[in-house]
Amino acid sequence: MPLALSTGHEIGLGVTGLIFILFALASSFLFPRFRPDYPGHGLLAFIVVAFVFFFGMLTAVEVFGAETKHNAEGAPAETTTAQQTTTRPTVGQTSAQSTTTTPAKPAATKVPVSETEFKIVAGSTDLKAGEITFEVKNDGKLPHDLAIKETGDKTKLIPVGGTAELKVTLKAGKYELYCTVPGHEAAGMKLNITVS
Repeated sequence: MPLALSTGHEIGLGVTGLIFILFALASSFLFPRFRPDYPGHGLLAFIVVAFVFFFGMLTAVEVFGAETKHNAEGAPAETTTAQQTTTRPTVGQTSAQSTTTTPAKPAATKVPVSETEFKIVAGSTDLKAGEITFEVKNDGKLPHDLAIKETGDKTKLIPVGGTAELKVTLKAGKYELYCTVPGHEAAGMKLNITVS
């Protein structure tokens, strides 16, 4: 799969490349066979056409091969857990002793996520604020990844049948999960979640 581009982009690059290759082959082998002095007096026209095809191919690569830009709407969410300190005086002693206790850190919420063409399915879309681990499995036929639009966090590109984890700490709010592979989000690979 060339660069995991969407089907439309692959077709656009393929057609443009095919036209460029056909012109090059025809100019090298076919045209000289029928016109031995090719390009002869039409040298200037040949050069112009060659440059048009060359820059057309560069433009096609720029247009069809470009990744879409996803601007994060905010900085990555960061939360801190406050430690609780309590002092308990002991009875019958002349000096006071203090005991420091810290509440146990809540276990991270684990959310299974399945990605296919072109859909994201999560085990739950209503989550509790705090540390969340998205356990992502690529059940599709193309490479995918998982990103959170509001924080900019994302997994590596996950090969077909592969898995990845995305560990984040989220505050209460609404978030959008999506695939950053060009064309996948537009094709429907996005999912809204609510953190409370």
